[in-house]
Amino acid sequence: MSRTELADAVNVALDRHHPGRNLAAHYVDSRWVGKLERGEHRWPSRERRTALRQVLGVTTDTELGLYCPRRTESRAIPDRRQVTAAWFGKLPGDLAQLPGPWTSGLGLQAPARIEWPHVEALQRSITLFEEWDHQHGGGLARAAMAGQLEWACRVARQASATETVRRTWLSTAARLADLAGWACFDSGDEPATTQRYLIMAIQFATEAEDVQQRAHTATTLGRHLTYVGQVSDALDVIGLVHSDWREIPSLGRAAVRIVEARAYAKSHDSRACIRAVAQCDEEFSASGLDGIKDPVWSYYADAGQILGDAGHALFDIAMATHDRQQMAMAISRLQSAYSYHPMEAARSRALTMIRIACLQVRNGNFASGLNSVRAGLTDARGVHSSRLRDDLRVLESVLANSDPEPSLAGELAAARAHVAETVRQQV
Repeated sequence: MSRTELADAVNVALDRHHPGRNLAAHYVDSRWVGKLERGEHRWPSRERRTALRQVLGVTTDTELGLYCPRRTESRAIPDRRQVTAAWFGKLPGDLAQLPGPWTSGLGLQAPARIEWPHVEALQRSITLFEEWDHQHGGGLARAAMAGQLEWACRVARQASATETVRRTWLSTAARLADLAGWACFDSGDEPATTQRYLIMAIQFATEAEDVQQRAHTATTLGRHLTYVGQVSDALDVIGLVHSDWREIPSLGRAAVRIVEARAYAKSHDSRACIRAVAQCDEEFSASGLDGIKDPVWSYYADAGQILGDAGHALFDIAMATHDRQQMAMAISRLQSAYSYHPMEAARSRALTMIRIACLQVRNGNFASGLNSVRAGLTDARGVHSSRLRDDLRVLESVLANSDPEPSLAGELAAARAHVAETVRQQV
């Protein structure tokens, strides 16, 4: 299209998507399109971005080459030397103590000596934080995690303990830092904040000689880097895990393979993605009953999570290729995962069902897709997650580009309105 034709199509899409609304401030012309092409406009209004996606037949702003300067310019990739230093327990002291924007800066009192009751109390706190995260997302709990972690860091550096207690404390603090980093990731916080927590977790796990926790945190960091588009860095981090491969149980290896699959999917390498999913399935099958009891991996890598993560990886491939067979495979995985997710895992249920809805609608199965939209939005109530908000925006775009039979037009309009309202609530 010429610039004028594209501008006209965008204005038509604006009117179609916002009937009855005064859109004078959002209409565009050929000069505006020229500025967009030259990169002078990097992040148009939400209304204009939605219209552009409809006209150009894509589902994400990234596919248009658009980005928010305030978010993207702050996406500092972690210095590879820092990650490697943490892997070998060699971070400078200032990088391993008090991270995060919610720390008090005040002199929290640490006990002179820590014993097993202190360790057990910290472990109970982490269990509660994990439950909050699963049910409500990271947004509502990460500040509390940061405060607890600040105290745990002071204790680790200031209190005396037996060698066994000290290592257990460091290992527990590493798990808390891993969880805090995950919560920041889920909440859409600055990437540098997320990465600082996770690098610190790797450092503590190495000091504790806890190979499993270190590997688990590497998978969290790999997920985060993949999500922000730093796929090669994600695979570099996972490469460190392979140096400990013989010491990692089958369930842990399955979790590593699924992170690799999601990285390959992000880079549109469908063959490598499918191969990693198959390797994940093999490792998960080999984990058997031992995997259920694994103290590090079982909480994060049950049957529902493994199926769901594989489905999410295949989702990226299916959405990029529009391949019906890939869509069917992804839907099957995600539906199986949904059946395993417990009711209290509201975020996982919502993420899974929203993606099922996207695939069903994109595949032309509007009746099932609209049912899935309703189920996913029900699960999303009370969840505060940046990742969920991003998926809802993808669904919003998919619905905007759909054209079902007239009998479903009313339901589709209601679904669009409901999704848009849920997105606003997530911000």
